[in-house]
Amino acid sequence: MHIEKEKASLMEVALQLLVIFISVYSAYKYTLTHDIIPKAVIRLPDVYVSESSILHIAIIFVSIYSLLLIPYQLIKGGGVFYQPKRFAQEYLVYLCAYTTASLYIFFVTTINYDPQLIAAIGLFSTILYALAFIAWYLLKTRGTAFSGLYLAPFELVKHFISIKGIIVIIYFLCPLFLGKAFVSDRDTANLITQIRIWFNPPQESGWSLVRLYPNIEFSQPMLVRQPPGNPGQLYVLERNGRLLKLSYPESNAVELIFDSESLLGEVEIENGALGFDFHPEFGQAESINSGHIYLYYTNHREETQVNRLSRFDVTRPDPESRLNSEVTILSLPRNPDGFHNGGSVEFGPDGYLYIGLGEGTHPKEASRYAEVLRSGILRIDVDLNNTTRSGLPEGAFNYGLRQNYLIPKDNPFIGNANVMDEYWALGLRNPFRFTFDPETGKLWVGDVGSTVWEEVNVVEKGKHYQFPFVEGRHPTGKEKPEELTGIEEQGPFYTYEHTAYDRAVIGGTVYRGKKFPDLFGKYLFADNYSAKIFLLSADQDSAAEAQLIAQGGQYAQRGISSVVQLTTGDILVTLLGAASSKTGEILSLQPKSELTVNEESAVLKEIDAESGEYDEKQTRELYGINCSRCHGREGRGDGPDSDSLGIGLPDFTTREFQSTRSDSDIRNVIEKGGAAVQMSPMMPPWGEFLSTNEIDHLTLYMRKLGKIDTMESK
Repeated sequence: MHIEKEKASLMEVALQLLVIFISVYSAYKYTLTHDIIPKAVIRLPDVYVSESSILHIAIIFVSIYSLLLIPYQLIKGGGVFYQPKRFAQEYLVYLCAYTTASLYIFFVTTINYDPQLIAAIGLFSTILYALAFIAWYLLKTRGTAFSGLYLAPFELVKHFISIKGIIVIIYFLCPLFLGKAFVSDRDTANLITQIRIWFNPPQESGWSLVRLYPNIEFSQPMLVRQPPGNPGQLYVLERNGRLLKLSYPESNAVELIFDSESLLGEVEIENGALGFDFHPEFGQAESINSGHIYLYYTNHREETQVNRLSRFDVTRPDPESRLNSEVTILSLPRNPDGFHNGGSVEFGPDGYLYIGLGEGTHPKEASRYAEVLRSGILRIDVDLNNTTRSGLPEGAFNYGLRQNYLIPKDNPFIGNANVMDEYWALGLRNPFRFTFDPETGKLWVGDVGSTVWEEVNVVEKGKHYQFPFVEGRHPTGKEKPEELTGIEEQGPFYTYEHTAYDRAVIGGTVYRGKKFPDLFGKYLFADNYSAKIFLLSADQDSAAEAQLIAQGGQYAQRGISSVVQLTTGDILVTLLGAASSKTGEILSLQPKSELTVNEESAVLKEIDAESGEYDEKQTRELYGINCSRCHGREGRGDGPDSDSLGIGLPDFTTREFQSTRSDSDIRNVIEKGGAAVQMSPMMPPWGEFLSTNEIDHLTLYMRKLGKIDTMESK
């Protein structure tokens, strides 16, 4: 029967686009908890896709459908939803649009490609497409031609077995084949990655990081500072406890101020000497504070750990006497897993000392703000000579030692029975680095996140920054503690989502120097894992995007540990380097246009591993720094972030794990990441960060972890 061609219908086009839009969001919600493709059929990796990415995906699908469906309507006319032949014709166009949108997301964008989500979009849109046809057909025929519905599947089969239909089906299967090749073949993955980079080139930057002291070796430098009033000196704190003094900007000699290694015990995971600052009256001969330096460090001995804030007098004549001058300010026993210690020690413009504590700084049996100091910013008065503005701490303290300081009387939680008086702000997960804007006095904090979000916060007096019930700007599902009632909450200034490499924010500085006018009013911060330096405009209420301006040459937790502005206007960056050798660096941020030929040759390159020989102590440190956060110190899958991953982690110590994985299986996961071997992409590929020797050593170390289970069973 010949059916006369109908005019193109805007209603039909709008209905189809609505079907696609609804399908994208329905598929997203469904795949958060269910698989479309069962793992028994094909094991696909779990991929995190954010809600903002879903909007982007929906726009891509709707746009590409519009580009294909509207011209086809103009050519073929209407009747899609009540003429079986037209329905079959347009369904082929629909498959082409679906495939084109999928390939566009796969090749052109930086959105995490989730095969389960893409498959669900196809299934949901097909079902809704068919239901729309049935409903419209019955409405158009007033239900009198119900038996004619069988013509639709007949027409579909007829079109699928045509040459045109076979070509469409082959095209439709391309994303499936490419997705499979991407996770199973490294060469294909590299090719696709290069295509993505070509479509999404990194921003050009006029800045480089230049090695400041090329003739001096540093062992994991954590932080550099200039002493007050002396721009010609630079103090460097190393993670192993050494505090060094150098001339600035050039020096060939290093003076050891003191070595606190004996105070630290075992330096692993996130432990060690973490932060320090000079008293504002440092160097003033007439002041009793002229030699006072405040150091925050961890003391880790076997199964115990204590985090300490101490004062040292460096006017003493030699390193040993300076070390022996220690006066304890805070001594905080904690769960000895080594994670989330915080680390910033900073005198504010008001002369008070601010300390950043991570959420791990407490013993297992106590975690409330009324009984321990953790997960926030403290503000204390270390000068004991002004009792009109400050008073002694009140109330019992049963989980540590607090002494040799007063509490400012304008601290925000004084009189609140649910919060100790020392707190300035609450609800931060791991404020490792923070600093004050020298112009506005605002406190800028880099708050290290868990498994998805990193935060930059502008911290204000008496506010709660929503950890653990919100991370980034997204609820975690955890309930708010009762004692927070009445305390104002505030979200982050800026947040970014984890990639394989951007995953540990390092708070920086608001630039107010005169040396680099292009940076004035910008907040410079970094990511430890990727060693990238970013910019945000500080003169606004919040930020949606950051600008990448430079990148160091060492990565993972060998990356950046601090970004510091000097009184000269220079910006210095500390790069940790390996834990097992002196490969740390102090770098200076410089405009490329001002680099000399010699300085250009000193721009940092990636450092290869130093030894091919297996050293179990070094490899244990490497595992502790990079792996134990998720997999646990002993490899039992019980690291502090394991619950946040949403997936089950293997127990490396069991016979089940050790007997079902070959050495090459373990090595491939470490080198290529989970997605490349059809496992969770939450396991990043370490092949770009670690050397071949280090990956080999980690493989051997994981084999040795299997002996733990064997020994315990005897």
